[in-house]
Amino acid sequence: MNPTVRIANQLSEDWMLLIFVFALGVIAWVNRDNTVLRAILRSVLSRRFFKQEERREGHGWKNFGMLICFFFMGGLVLTLLSKRYFSDIFTMPPFYQFLISVGIVVFLFGFKWLMTWIVAFVTAGASSALEDYNKYLALTSRFAVLALTVPLLLAVYSSGNISDTALNLSLLLLVTVPFLSTLQAMFSAMQMGVPFFYIFFYLCTFEVLPWAVLSKLIWLNVF
Repeated sequence: MNPTVRIANQLSEDWMLLIFVFALGVIAWVNRDNTVLRAILRSVLSRRFFKQEERREGHGWKNFGMLICFFFMGGLVLTLLSKRYFSDIFTMPPFYQFLISVGIVVFLFGFKWLMTWIVAFVTAGASSALEDYNKYLALTSRFAVLALTVPLLLAVYSSGNISDTALNLSLLLLVTVPFLSTLQAMFSAMQMGVPFFYIFFYLCTFEVLPWAVLSKLIWLNVF
């Protein structure tokens, strides 16, 4: 059996094809009635449509499938970044890096989800806004699956500047998910009359501080 031929400096691995097949299969399954994907896109851009989508029932397994796709794609983005820019530091085989990266994305997603529920329990006045935050976080993760598919395909199967640009765009889209969710939570909290102290406390403690600490640790250990 002849080995797979790859272009020089291409980031592709044989197992990555399975991720794209799975993601495209889930997207096709989710959109069998030609309404769900359109509803996701509109809900991200409009709070009114977000409230309408929130009340829709019967999409539990579809939402779960999209969430799994988000975890896989987020892990793939981190794996590609490691392979492209930090190959001298992270020498583990790419597939094992992918498994660890998926675990990191799952942990960060779950951590943010858990922390918002804890804050909602402690600060009863902000509970509705934080519940909206978690729902919007789930919604934007589904949106990210749609937005990441083409850039990730280009990052994996192209080379040179196209691959690098697509990879950087993929990272930007991945970071956009929590950013959009934070903005939605802020608007929701202000509309509900939540005291500014609670909003400021949450942003500093659970949004800015963790990323600042993580960035510092990466900087110290990598550079």
